[in-house]
Amino acid sequence: MSQTPENVTAQPLLSAKSDNARSLIIVLAIMAFLAALALLFALSTDRMRKDWQGELGRSATVQIMVDSPELRDTQIDTAVRVLKTAQPNATILPLSEAESQSLLRPWLGNLDLPDDLPLPVLISVNLKNGESLSPTRLNSALSEEGLIAEVDDHSRWSDQIGRSAQGLKASALALLALIFGAGIAVSAFATRAALSAQRDVIRVLVQVGAEDGFIARLFIKQAGLRGLKGGVIGVVLGLITALFLSLRRNAETALLPDLGLSISDGLYLIVLVVGFACVCALAAGVTTFRLLRRERRRA
Repeated sequence: MSQTPENVTAQPLLSAKSDNARSLIIVLAIMAFLAALALLFALSTDRMRKDWQGELGRSATVQIMVDSPELRDTQIDTAVRVLKTAQPNATILPLSEAESQSLLRPWLGNLDLPDDLPLPVLISVNLKNGESLSPTRLNSALSEEGLIAEVDDHSRWSDQIGRSAQGLKASALALLALIFGAGIAVSAFATRAALSAQRDVIRVLVQVGAEDGFIARLFIKQAGLRGLKGGVIGVVLGLITALFLSLRRNAETALLPDLGLSISDGLYLIVLVVGFACVCALAAGVTTFRLLRRERRRA
């Protein structure tokens, strides 16, 4: 029994099996996975920088050099009074001797410090949002009370954190750019292989009057769908990995950026998937046009 036109299933002009689509999707998925992790790392690093710099910008440490142990309590009371007068809305908290000694342990280890060791008095100043602090003005006010003091507004640490975080972010974005570049190369190579493998189909299309734009659109669609599939798979795997790393994060890794997700991260990842598909499609289109024009010149 012959098939009627209604029973005939339309077949695509380009065969997906001829260019090893499954292997290419796996390669693109791996690249998208690495790209997703690099993007999440860059976004998380930038978030961590803003949080740390915000905390440092709202805090300061006042160091008071005590003349003698007998005057310690008196000088602490005087310093606290001056600081509350200068910063009435701030939280002023003197650190005990035990807390001051614990701050020295990273440099001195677990050595027992002598009881008569003259440690400076440390006073923590926590500002409210929008409140500013002038180290010069505080130093002058403390000096007028006869105190030898040094005010650290943590700006030096904030600048160092900012530079380090910017370096990490730039490295992650550079890795992201390299991955996209590799995606372009892979898509171009796959298009070349497809054009070579399906030369007979292309020759027939040219003989029936198909223009280069029509043929190129076939490869652009194929490469775009391939990039979209690989991008979705890779980004989903990247999300799962990021969530796993966030759950496994503990005190020993507190200095590493938390790869937790936010709504904005999800939007960036969607853009990443779309961009990945567009890059693959663009590379396929450019490669197809260039090779077709070369073949026409030879003909």
